[in-house]
Amino acid sequence: MTAKFFASMADTWRRHRRAWFIGIVVTLAGALLGLWFALLWDLPTAQQVRRFTPENRLIVKAMDGSRLYSAARGPAKQVKYRQIPEYLVQAVVATEDRRFYNHPGIDLIGIGRALWRDAEAGEVREGGSTITQQLARNLFLTQERTLWRKFKEILIAARIEQELSKAEILTLYLNQIYFGSGAYGVADAARLYFSKNIEKLTLTEAALLAGLPQAPSRYSPLIDKTLARKRRDVVLKNMVEVGYLNAQQYASARKKSVVLRPGPRSEKTQAAYFVDYVRSQLASLLGTESVPGGLTIETTLDPQMQAQAQKALGGALADYRSRRVGQGAIITLDPATGEIRAMAGGGDYQKSQFNRTVQALRQPGSTFKTFVYTAAIESGSRPEDILSDRPVRFGAYQVKNADRRYYGEMTLVNALKESRNTVAVQLFTRVGEDKVVDVARRMGVRSRLRTGAAMALGASELTLLELTSAHGTLANGGVHVAPTAVRRIVDSQGKVLYAAVPRTRVALSSAVAATVTRMLEQVIANGTGRKAAIDRPAAGKTGTSENYRDLLFVGYTPQLVTGVWLGNDDNRPTRGSSALAAVLWGRYMGRVMATFPVKAFPALEQSEPLEVSPPMGEEYPAELPEGLEEPSPEPEPTGECYESDQGQLVCPNETDSAASPATAEPPPEVPDIPESPASPQNPEEPAETNPSRPSAELDRPPAPTP
Repeated sequence: MTAKFFASMADTWRRHRRAWFIGIVVTLAGALLGLWFALLWDLPTAQQVRRFTPENRLIVKAMDGSRLYSAARGPAKQVKYRQIPEYLVQAVVATEDRRFYNHPGIDLIGIGRALWRDAEAGEVREGGSTITQQLARNLFLTQERTLWRKFKEILIAARIEQELSKAEILTLYLNQIYFGSGAYGVADAARLYFSKNIEKLTLTEAALLAGLPQAPSRYSPLIDKTLARKRRDVVLKNMVEVGYLNAQQYASARKKSVVLRPGPRSEKTQAAYFVDYVRSQLASLLGTESVPGGLTIETTLDPQMQAQAQKALGGALADYRSRRVGQGAIITLDPATGEIRAMAGGGDYQKSQFNRTVQALRQPGSTFKTFVYTAAIESGSRPEDILSDRPVRFGAYQVKNADRRYYGEMTLVNALKESRNTVAVQLFTRVGEDKVVDVARRMGVRSRLRTGAAMALGASELTLLELTSAHGTLANGGVHVAPTAVRRIVDSQGKVLYAAVPRTRVALSSAVAATVTRMLEQVIANGTGRKAAIDRPAAGKTGTSENYRDLLFVGYTPQLVTGVWLGNDDNRPTRGSSALAAVLWGRYMGRVMATFPVKAFPALEQSEPLEVSPPMGEEYPAELPEGLEEPSPEPEPTGECYESDQGQLVCPNETDSAASPATAEPPPEVPDIPESPASPQNPEEPAETNPSRPSAELDRPPAPTP
């Protein structure tokens, strides 16, 4: 039966094979013709390309739905080819598409080279897109990574090359491409970063701009000045390889530093620092090279809280001008969700767009002692344990209190509320450097930490956001929630492109968090931070870096955590102390907390009231141990931080805690500067080292993820 069936089928095929063949050919031809028409159906004409005008707008909304920002996705100003400096064109071609003048829009050689290098690396590192393909994608297509979109991109690029000259293509490209920090087009970028017309750009400035399109948020000099310079140098090297620069020109250009003169923004924007921060995160959140138009960004910002933060900061800077305080920052988060509620990155956005909450790396001073004491409590110490406040040796060095006063035996809670340096260093040596680093990492600190005793006194450099977020771990009962600024991203059709998912991990036990909070409550109740009192349960820590360069207060209630920084961008010493930051924190938090119900921190089971001493004064800066110069930085981690199966942050680290500190120049003397404002009743420890070092805008992080 089976043999007869197959024989019958074979006979049928022989008799009808011609009809079968014709049917298959017609079907394939029809499918290919339909595919071709589908690809060509809505291709833009040359006139559409020349006259392209972006219609989609970017809208940023606050948590209550009110509009913070709205602007067209496109350049405010466009330029003609003759206005573009030759070295800018050369820098772009050398970096983005070296065979630009030799291909018809699609570079098969470039694609092959990129595929070969990706295969060698075992991952996608290079793309084969030409400048014309990038232009086609940015003007008429989405950023989705599909084969269909790639086919359309190639066809549009081919049509553009047929209809437009190379000069026209380059002009369109430079007028429409995204250069980061909200700048579309090279004219806007020149004005944003350097406050000048495009014709006046120098070689190094042109090279810096040419390096931005590949990853605008990552390489923006307003986000990370160091990374932007490295990228600029890569562009200069590309120009040498192509033959646009000689070795002498390259060497001379490479020596020049990145000098920014940020220009004022033309848009009227509420919460401008926050909006800039959100916009810098969009490409990363969407996983795209550039940000498409027509987006609505739903954020976490509370407009009323934001207004109070900016008002309080502006008033404080006016009041503290006589104390040589020129700048400041305030940031507030909901510790239970990690959502940023307010972000005042400086006193006046129009004068300076540098965001001191996320871009400035500042020494936290004694606020870092929170991590030392938390590590000690987690290791078994108790608030009532006693150590001696006296000069102590750390290896070959002696640690002293900045006020040169010593109170002898003190409980840990009293030593913390009075911010005694010698006790903090004793605890640091007792629990070990690795333990302190581990606790700080778990609580949310991601910046590099310096080694040695100076770490205990806050000599590392952190952003105000990460310092505040880490203290939020205590407010949230030991659970750290990564900071976020964006809830959802929705396109013009209502499709949700991104929805935030809280990234949480149990960093500390609830008992440890509650114990440390009880101790930090005493800082405000009758310690160095008593000027931050707001007539409701609150905890926090003061901090002052050496020579009063950085004045900080980071504190929290059960509902909110807020960090305050005061100082100067050029790292000049102030004539204040952490008491100024505490006053500002108290004024601001007193206003915003008025709308929240009074709530107590979780109580410890079977806990007894802490015995604390009366206040002893203000806080002095935390000096480095005597004889100890600036310590060497912690080596770069050997890999990315990741979350373990238990939800804890693991950062491949590390350094040998026994390594001897490096030697550096001693900090400069500051003449005729009083101990602190209003005769410091209680100094606070500055932990010195580098200047505030505005990392002039960043790619770290990141930047924390919004």
